[in-house]
Amino acid sequence: MKRISTLLSTAALAALPFGAFGADLTLDPSLGQFGFLTHGVCDTNAGTPAQDCQPPRSIEETVTFTVNFVTPGIENASATASVTDSGSGTFSTFEWILIDPSLATIAHGSGFGTDQIPTDVGVGPGGDYQYRVHYVFNSGVNSTSVGWALVLTTGPSSGQVPEPATLALIAMGLLGAGLARRRKQ
Repeated sequence: MKRISTLLSTAALAALPFGAFGADLTLDPSLGQFGFLTHGVCDTNAGTPAQDCQPPRSIEETVTFTVNFVTPGIENASATASVTDSGSGTFSTFEWILIDPSLATIAHGSGFGTDQIPTDVGVGPGGDYQYRVHYVFNSGVNSTSVGWALVLTTGPSSGQVPEPATLALIAMGLLGAGLARRRKQ
């Protein structure tokens, strides 16, 4: 019985959205999945793994995340940040690049609330993609908790999903065929 529960536990863990090949995140663009890559910059709570926010201080870091895309599709990323107390610190630099499995840079972005350039980059299986994020945060007098997240969205590759106009033409054709058959009867 113990062996069966071990096998079931292993199967359940394998089904969770952990990264393949040691990736931090695994996404399936054919399902339109999205994910978040988060990082704590600093925190005054000693119970977190982030650095202490003791002001005034400048924190500069480069962080790398890996993502595995299990099917071909497209990807887009944008960033968001949280600074508590609001206005008590600023990111003077926030830039990221997306590197494909062949180590070629295929997209980049900077700042918060903006999409990467170019948008809707083609991705697929065959290795881990890297997001390399470089930032500089200048803490303020009241900074207590600071973090950021990259928001990744995916979708099927263009050409895999018919456009709405194509679907409308198909629907009209089927409707016409159905009406013609009805008239014959």
